Amino acid sequence: MIGELYALAAAVFWSLAAIFYKKGLGAGAIPAVLIRTFFALLFIFIVYIIIRGPHFNFTLVAFAFLNIGGVLRLILGGAAYMKGLETISVSRFIPILFTFPLLTILLSALLLGEEIHTEVIVGTVLIVTGIWILSKGKGTVNERNIRFGVSMAVLAAFLYSFSIVATKTGLNEVDPLQSVVISMPIPLILLYAVYSMNNGAKTIFKFRKMDYILLGLGGIMGMGFGSYFFFVSMTHIGAAKATSLASITPFLSSMLALVTLKEKLQPALLLGTFATVAGIWIVM
Repeated sequence: MIGELYALAAAVFWSLAAIFYKKGLGAGAIPAVLIRTFFALLFIFIVYIIIRGPHFNFTLVAFAFLNIGGVLRLILGGAAYMKGLETISVSRFIPILFTFPLLTILLSALLLGEEIHTEVIVGTVLIVTGIWILSKGKGTVNERNIRFGVSMAVLAAFLYSFSIVATKTGLNEVDPLQSVVISMPIPLILLYAVYSMNNGAKTIFKFRKMDYILLGLGGIMGMGFGSYFFFVSMTHIGAAKATSLASITPFLSSMLALVTLKEKLQPALLLGTFATVAGIWIVM
């Protein structure tokens, strides 16, 4: 049961992280990615040094795949995540984002030659229906551009799927805790370099103190605890089952958004969320 428990724990921390990200997005999407990644890396690196000491043991192949996964998840996927969350509600964004388990299965079928069963077809229909309902529902408080936000959620889901395939390959040779540490520094440096060239090296230090706190806590919860628990789960029960159990995240996120962000769960959002989550469970 340890793999299942870790997957559910990842879902809890990802849900909490989404709330903190939403509250701290006054800094803007790209700075938010930088800030959350920095604090997550700092936290997980300190934990690693305390537990293991300054000892790393990984192959070049594992390093390459973990960093490919990191770039897809942290830079490209992270930017799409924040851009989408910036424009639509948590309760609309997260259910669409969590179509990535299905996309992961489809990628596995295409890249690894795995068979696609009838359940995948039925689940796909439900998920597409759910996304359509979520994209058509009326806007709630602070939703500025539903179509753009939904597009970013779908893009982030695709990027996360490719990231999982790459990360799972790297996890074959490196333990989960070390994998989290390895996958962050290069993507963070690359994003900071690009951001600094466009905005100046010191711009990242000019946001509100509360933005740093909220995004930092979100990064520690989502990218620190959440990623570690998910990586452990994948090593025990595989990527498909781990992502299946973690797909409870949309429900948890919506409930947390209802309480903490005062978002209104309209009938269309509830129906779309139900269809999307049901599709994922059928597939799994």
